Amino acid sequence: MYQINNEKFGQFLAEVRKEKQMTQKDLADKLFVSDKTVSKWERGNSMPNVTLLIPIADILGITVTELLQGEKLKENKTLNSDVVETLVVNSLDLSLRDTIHQRKKNWIFAFLISIGVVVIEAILLTVSGISIEQMGDSLYISLLMLLFASWLCIFAKELLPTYYDTNKVNFVSQGIFRIHMAGLSFNNANWGYVLTVFRVFTLGTAILYPIICYISFLVGGISLWNTVKHPAIIILLIGMLVTTYIVGKKHE
Repeated sequence: MYQINNEKFGQFLAEVRKEKQMTQKDLADKLFVSDKTVSKWERGNSMPNVTLLIPIADILGITVTELLQGEKLKENKTLNSDVVETLVVNSLDLSLRDTIHQRKKNWIFAFLISIGVVVIEAILLTVSGISIEQMGDSLYISLLMLLFASWLCIFAKELLPTYYDTNKVNFVSQGIFRIHMAGLSFNNANWGYVLTVFRVFTLGTAILYPIICYISFLVGGISLWNTVKHPAIIILLIGMLVTTYIVGKKHE
């Protein structure tokens, strides 16, 4: 079976580019990407998005099949349709993996930033004269949301098993994570969006709740905070569930 080799692809891309007397920046400018992106392709660290394969081949004067195989075909050599189809499918898989990997890195970064923000908020609340006991609920909710977010951002799988795409399944179980939503079927068309909703709401709640705490103390003191702290978290959670249903149904 023909498999796409990242390093072979990158070496071939660099060779053909140099034959055309083009720099990485020249190729990047024609494709509307950065020269760092082209450098990653040539070093075998990533693959181009599948939508760029035809433009790259056209610019370099080769075929998409030659590009994916990492070598020029002899004039009398042709590949059967099965081999070509396998190469194209594999290129889709590699492109998807690169996209998923980058998306995961972005969410891990967002999670780390959120931890820093919550720590700063806790310090500011303390400096402003609010005791640990008074802000206890705020910190507890923020830490709980960060705990959920840590799993969602770091460990949650970006793709569901294929049987989700052929069956109507309204629950997902991954490690310690369990979700069951009656009336909403999960599949790979909507799972990425659902994960995004959960991530945004857990990180957002972790950051927003201490702010609500501070404003409450600023406006009405401990009595106002005791009045709004439970309704606030209920409203945020209901908002997450409603948004999940809307987004999940839209892309179902």
